[in-house]
Amino acid sequence: MSRSVSAVRSALSYMRLAHRVAAALALCSIMASAQANTADVASIDTIASGLQFPEGTVFVADVLYFVDYATSDVLRIARDGSVQKVWHGDGCGANGLVARGTHLLVACYDSGTIAKIALDGRLVDTLRADANGQPFVHPNDLTADTQGGEYFSASGSADTPGKVYYIARDRTVREVATDIRYSNGLAIAPDGKTLYVAESAAARVLSFAIGAHGALGARHTFVELGEPGGAGSAKYTPDALRTDRNGNLFVALYDGGGVAVFSSRATLLNKIALPAQHHSNLAISADGEFLFVTSIDEEPGGNYRGGLLKVRNPLAPR
Repeated sequence: MSRSVSAVRSALSYMRLAHRVAAALALCSIMASAQANTADVASIDTIASGLQFPEGTVFVADVLYFVDYATSDVLRIARDGSVQKVWHGDGCGANGLVARGTHLLVACYDSGTIAKIALDGRLVDTLRADANGQPFVHPNDLTADTQGGEYFSASGSADTPGKVYYIARDRTVREVATDIRYSNGLAIAPDGKTLYVAESAAARVLSFAIGAHGALGARHTFVELGEPGGAGSAKYTPDALRTDRNGNLFVALYDGGGVAVFSSRATLLNKIALPAQHHSNLAISADGEFLFVTSIDEEPGGNYRGGLLKVRNPLAPR
């Protein structure tokens, strides 16, 4: 959900104005009934600090890559624990990452492009429009399928609906879903048959059946996270999504205080309470033992202070 200060304010204003959907399942009620399943926050480690707006966490082997949207940098955590800069894109607004072989695709929210970089930071290619020559409006997040292609969300604007695009193996790009109210995080079920999409401005997660050549079937509401409603009600905004090997869906809550974990049947399994106002992204370690979650706090003057947290996965065997 990272973007420049003015763009963040514009996006959040758009989300508030667009937030009309009635919640069929209010997450605040679910959270209250699942207090016994709230993760222990005492086991949180901060593995990176001094960031501004971290996003786009992804593992390449055992190396964690991520971005800082505010500086438009792609970064990684070295094996000695230090933060190393891999790539900087002037005007890109680096937001989402996905790994494909020895390369990373970077969703450039500000420039409306998808950059392909090598793991050493060399720029390889840039995608600027779909097969019909239409530009991308605020590319946000990406996920890779098992057929050599990638999906990415384009959040849209007040005048442009959010969309999902598919990048085929031949690098052609086509629109596969539209009319999504702030299209955000993406994840694919481990069997490769379902794409999950965070519809942030509607406070819900959508699901689509994946067809041949990256086509998507009809949309379904996977889970409603609840609408703000009246005074004193909680607000839950889904951002990044990740699935584990068992098909459970992990939802980073930009608003909502941490991470929510749902089964493949949309049953809330756990709420991981974390410090900071916003949590925009997460990654799951290869062994499934830990989650790496971005944290962001707003500061006076429209600035942001961010970090990267490591917390035990509450679904991991103990």
